[in-house]
Amino acid sequence: MLALLSDFASYQSCLSSVLRFSIWCSNNFLHMNISKTKEMCIDFRRNRTVISPMVINDEPVEQRDSFKYLGVMLDEIFSFTEHVTTVQKKSQQRLHVLRKLRASYVDRVLLLRLYRSVIEPLLTYCSICYYPALSVKNRNRLLKISHVSAKIIGLPTPKLSEIIDHAILKKTRAVATESDHRLSTFFHVFPS
Repeated sequence: MLALLSDFASYQSCLSSVLRFSIWCSNNFLHMNISKTKEMCIDFRRNRTVISPMVINDEPVEQRDSFKYLGVMLDEIFSFTEHVTTVQKKSQQRLHVLRKLRASYVDRVLLLRLYRSVIEPLLTYCSICYYPALSVKNRNRLLKISHVSAKIIGLPTPKLSEIIDHAILKKTRAVATESDHRLSTFFHVFPS
């Protein structure tokens, strides 16, 4: 469930929606596994309100500062720092493989293909969702992986920002031209 909580009344409304969902599950012979249910409060205000954990069926729901959703680590202020750290750690493991292959005198073109198939997908997965919101520091952390890869391979790698810009443009065109898409009314394609 996703809810915009602007005041205490909206929080109470959210709690009642969760309670109704819990009752619906019980009435339809579905069991909610509360131990797997997590709660994350996203609050951009300076003076954050401390909210007590939600209680479902007399069990408190665990509150989290970050949550992995579809492979992307979301945090409570959408800085994506934890996600970039995860990508960086996974990339370091794969860069090690590139280094070992380079030391074994594997052809540079094959190393570039390996980069494009193993490391680049890590850097670009869901990037159209989070890359525009990244801080300069986090963008530089991702770009550094690409630069290190280019040094190991000995050939230039495709620029990460260009790949992501192309993906964003491609997705935007797809949404704008598909009239059945929910967001198609928000896009207007200009002739250029």
